[in-house]
Amino acid sequence: MTHLLTEEQAREFDQIAMKNFDITGISLMANAGKAIAKTAREMLANYDQPSILILTGKGNNGGDGFATALYLKKWGYELSIYSIPGENEIKGDAKHFFGRCQNQNISISFSEAFPALEKPDLIIDALLGTGISLPLREEIFPIIEWINQSGSLILSVDIPSGLDENLGNIAPVAVLASKTITMRYPKLGMKFGLGKTLCGDIISADIGFPPLKDINLAGRQWRQFDESLAFELLKPPKMDTYKHKQGKVLVLAGSKGMTGAAILSTMSALRSGAGLTKTFVPESLNLIYEKQILEGMTIPLKDEGKGYFTLAHLEEIKSHLAWTDVLILGPGLGDKKETIALVQGLMLKCNKPMVIDADGLRIFHGKMDLFTDVKSPMIITPHLGELAKILGREKEEVEENILQSLDTLMEQFSGTAVIKTVPACTIYQNQSVLNISGNPSLATAGTGDVLTGIIGSFIAQGIEIDLAAQLAVFIHGKTADALSKTKGYRALLASDLLEEIPQTIKYYEKV
Repeated sequence: MTHLLTEEQAREFDQIAMKNFDITGISLMANAGKAIAKTAREMLANYDQPSILILTGKGNNGGDGFATALYLKKWGYELSIYSIPGENEIKGDAKHFFGRCQNQNISISFSEAFPALEKPDLIIDALLGTGISLPLREEIFPIIEWINQSGSLILSVDIPSGLDENLGNIAPVAVLASKTITMRYPKLGMKFGLGKTLCGDIISADIGFPPLKDINLAGRQWRQFDESLAFELLKPPKMDTYKHKQGKVLVLAGSKGMTGAAILSTMSALRSGAGLTKTFVPESLNLIYEKQILEGMTIPLKDEGKGYFTLAHLEEIKSHLAWTDVLILGPGLGDKKETIALVQGLMLKCNKPMVIDADGLRIFHGKMDLFTDVKSPMIITPHLGELAKILGREKEEVEENILQSLDTLMEQFSGTAVIKTVPACTIYQNQSVLNISGNPSLATAGTGDVLTGIIGSFIAQGIEIDLAAQLAVFIHGKTADALSKTKGYRALLASDLLEEIPQTIKYYEKV
């Protein structure tokens, strides 16, 4: 399991480690320097007499750079240091290692020498690290641009300079690293937004920090999805299983003009292992559904040719709840007032787990207090625009304050939420799990309906709700990753996923 730390948690972690576990800043910096130097040596293994430039900034990140220089000098490497702060600006533990570098006659130049620098084989980026404030000072821009245009191997210390450690934002430039060595635990921004692209290969170095399990950090706990969980949860069914044991899924989705949403949700539930499905359909549209859902059942509801569901259908729908293991609610239902009233009435009466997507979320727009009225377990699957409407905020505000927005949501929502951002994340209680699969090919109509069906299917098969959500998001993204190799990023259709899902799941069914 890979834990991820926010900026605030990383700072708290450092403080607790030094205070409660009797670890000095000097020893941590020395250990960091050794780990960075070892990584640099590995990167230069095929170079004959390589040259190294270490770029140092203020604070601990710069100190790590000075500590690194001492080890590389000891191992016989040709190197030089370029320091952004002047000699009198170097403080704290960094000053200790700066002084030792001077004593070792390591070449150190200061800002006045830039950009008259020769391009080395390896640049070690110890400029800014964590805890920076965006946007960056303009005087840093040309240095970062020079690094990126150098053609050198680039090793960033803790995080590429210019990259926000919480959200993966840049403002407006950041180092594009070949590798990033982070101290014990990666930072959240290394996996969010542009972080994955800018960090290159990420190496986690053990520099003497205590295990995270021994420390209770404040705030939401973040981690990456662990692929081993897919093997654990997707073992082959028992030989004596049958369709009723494999899970029953009830689907309320679709309307005139959006029949595809219901079809995709239903078929993805079947393709991901559900034994039986029942899909409610407006009677006037039933022929469309029956032509597409050959392996599932349809339940036509009289609609007088309207093509959508109304509150008049509530009792009929309720009568099927005893049959199902999970209710999928929302994709393509539309925005008719009668349909929204039906959704609200059904949620309040449902006694089975629910996966609520798309139009099913409309009843919560600006009305988060309704979450407490729903007694059944819920998974909601909003994209950022839908999340903004639930919170009663502008989308831009949510994007800029996504971590705070998630906390606000979970103050009133006690279920599981799949937030469709990049990457998608599953949140429940104070836990958040970032997905590790998927690509831009999923940015097309209907892929969310497919995801909803997979989630519902896994819940019906008996997988715990929060795990079902995590697993479904991973399988959904993994399927897109496989398809993008043949279809590229622009040509994928949601229906393409249906044919590939079985192959993805098959891989993890290995005994």
